[in-house]
Amino acid sequence: MSLAVLGTDTNVGKTVASAALLARYADLPLAYWKPIATGSIEGRDTEEVARLAPPSVEVLPEEYLFREPLSPHLAAEREGRTIDFKRLVARGKELIEREGRRLVVEGAGGALVPLGPLTRGGPLLVDLFAALDLPCLVIARSTLGTINHTLLTLEALRARGLVVAGVFMVGPPNDENRRAIETLGGVEVLGELPPLVPLTRESLRAAAAKIDLAGALSRHLGQEKGATHEILP
Repeated sequence: MSLAVLGTDTNVGKTVASAALLARYADLPLAYWKPIATGSIEGRDTEEVARLAPPSVEVLPEEYLFREPLSPHLAAEREGRTIDFKRLVARGKELIEREGRRLVVEGAGGALVPLGPLTRGGPLLVDLFAALDLPCLVIARSTLGTINHTLLTLEALRARGLVVAGVFMVGPPNDENRRAIETLGGVEVLGELPPLVPLTRESLRAAAAKIDLAGALSRHLGQEKGATHEILP
């Protein structure tokens, strides 16, 4: 049991949402993995998660790390490298099947971001999550444009047979956008993450205590059926 975290677009708040999820379930043995990351010249999401998530979380290194803030296929091309899709799948299965910890796997960009050369039928990010049979938590903006982006992402996931575990909305609360996504997308918005200033481990932990109150995501993260879940202080 593990969970993929993917966005409706780039810079929607996937990394902060991942850290919030890890804080929400801090009493479970969890590890964070971002298999592909770009833009390391501007900072690494693994470092941000390590800063924000509970110290008990194991932050795994990226399988592929690229310097420029570009789509993975282009960032790899600029460095004369190729993303080996089979290697990614093998590594993901190895991490998922190991005993002791469950994975929160953060994607790079949106669901249909290309991972390899631009050939029709070439691997996309969603194909990696499908190969790993991961349920998906969709991270969406709360602001204008989110309805279309979120509904399209949900359609792309379902068209490939992936389980949609729910949606997190990031940004100023917007009840109308939330209602539209839930009604038209047939999905539950499990939490809203407002802007946090300052963004610290403590402020994120307080926000995390208000997401997924019913514990809907716990079944994907290894909690036994019927177990009582407690948010750590």
